[in-house]
Amino acid sequence: MDLLRPLFDASMISALFVCVAAGFAIGRIKVAGVPIGGIPGTLFAAIVIGQIGVEVDDNIKTLAFALFIYSLGYVSGPSFIASLGRSTLNLVYLSLFSSLLIFATIWALAQVFDLDKGTAAGLLSGAITESAAVGTASEALSSLGLPAEEMRAMQANIGVAYAITYLFGFTLVVFFVSVVAPRMMGVDLRTEARTYAAELGGGVDEELGPAQESAIRGIVARAFQVANKQATEIDIDVLEQKFGRFVTVQRIIRRGRQVELKRDQKLALGDRIALLGRLDELLEAGEFVGLETTDMRGLDIVGETRTVILTNKEFIGATIAAVRAKIDPESRRGVHVLKISRSGQTLKPRPKLKLEAGDVVSLYGVPEALDGAVPLVGYTIDQGIAVDYVYLGLGVIAGILIGMITVDIAGAPVALHTGGGCLISGLLFGWLRSLHPRFGGLPPATALHLRDFGLAMFIACVGLGTGPQAWALLKEQGMLLPVLGIVAVLAPIIATMYFARIVLKMNPVIVCGALAGSFTCTAGLNAAVQAADNETPVLGYTVPYAIANVILTLLGPVIVITV
Repeated sequence: MDLLRPLFDASMISALFVCVAAGFAIGRIKVAGVPIGGIPGTLFAAIVIGQIGVEVDDNIKTLAFALFIYSLGYVSGPSFIASLGRSTLNLVYLSLFSSLLIFATIWALAQVFDLDKGTAAGLLSGAITESAAVGTASEALSSLGLPAEEMRAMQANIGVAYAITYLFGFTLVVFFVSVVAPRMMGVDLRTEARTYAAELGGGVDEELGPAQESAIRGIVARAFQVANKQATEIDIDVLEQKFGRFVTVQRIIRRGRQVELKRDQKLALGDRIALLGRLDELLEAGEFVGLETTDMRGLDIVGETRTVILTNKEFIGATIAAVRAKIDPESRRGVHVLKISRSGQTLKPRPKLKLEAGDVVSLYGVPEALDGAVPLVGYTIDQGIAVDYVYLGLGVIAGILIGMITVDIAGAPVALHTGGGCLISGLLFGWLRSLHPRFGGLPPATALHLRDFGLAMFIACVGLGTGPQAWALLKEQGMLLPVLGIVAVLAPIIATMYFARIVLKMNPVIVCGALAGSFTCTAGLNAAVQAADNETPVLGYTVPYAIANVILTLLGPVIVITV
């Protein structure tokens, strides 16, 4: 540390990057098979480095938090607004119930064990793994008019309590949703998930890793030569209808010349045709038509994948099968759904899967067919990498202005501050971008980078500012905090599980995903998906995650005011 001191004195920014680099290295360490995580690791590193006394400009801390919280809102905005619809009411009820229980549990623990405002807020942000609450609670403390020394001590307590309870809360949620909850509900998660997947239709496939894909393509194009007379007795429209319209004739070559495609066009013996469709139906159609051929002259067709945001209100809340029935067969001819992404999680397009506003749908087909089908679904995501900095700047400025608004409650001035204001503006600007995609470009990868990097820098500032006060809290309540962290998770998560199962009568698979979402624990979802051996827990995760991210972040100031 003494060797690093001259560097930090010359450039305090270097201390932040040392904390982030060391913290994310620490975050790779696994406890019971679960990585600690980069953000808690950064806080651990910053607290240790902060013992030598590193001064960090508060403006850097505020800037980092503003970028983080705005990006969090921007990414969550479309999902959060969409989650308020009727089709997801049970998940909304579960999210609100869980958040209320979390607040009540932490408030009660603070009263019983006489926790100060900072420690209580750190318990919320750490045990419930809602890192954003560190910032909103810290800002709320600074507005209470406390003596400077007392305020700094409480803000330090937020960081220490967060660091100590995060690992316990994080690990407990992961273990609970994947192992404990299914046993308490009396089900085998894998069996239940396979049954639920079968009910949704589309079969049960082996789950793939993030960089993996099936080597056998689901949607393919093949060339066949018409050799069966029965195939010449029906026109193209009847042929495609015979195979559920999952197979389409894309091109016909007759005597070396291309034949114009018409719905009433009939095939002739010797024709070479290009079929596009789902592999299983396509092979059946090929066998019905004749023989597969390697003569591709004139049959080469261009396939394209487009990523589309679902905005059509008629399709929201409807199953994929119902949506398919609503669209005219000619409008969707030759267009296939490859996958659906919801809040960053991939779903298999099963027939009875209900669509939600903001779903990202990957469509595959020939360009001319996609040109007609995409507008029926929504709008194509701009795959460019350009950022609309005007929109970004206006969004952050709007958040700062919202945070400045002060309202008197019970005689005390209350404001959202930069954190709450930027969260709200991020939600609104992200939602507006989803409605009007022609402006406000912020590529998903860029938004996630701003979110994660902003949080890492902010947490590093918090840890460095905690300094020697960390040891005072550790000596006073060090052994108590892990116990409180466990209680803060167990009480609400068990009650929420029974509320979902008994009152809302939700499927156990959905319950496990919803519990991970309510505690904003993506690692918990991954564990549940792995235990289920398919992606069905994701269906319960996305709505609670979007709602909990907002409510728990705003609970930081509420805890500070009420404890």
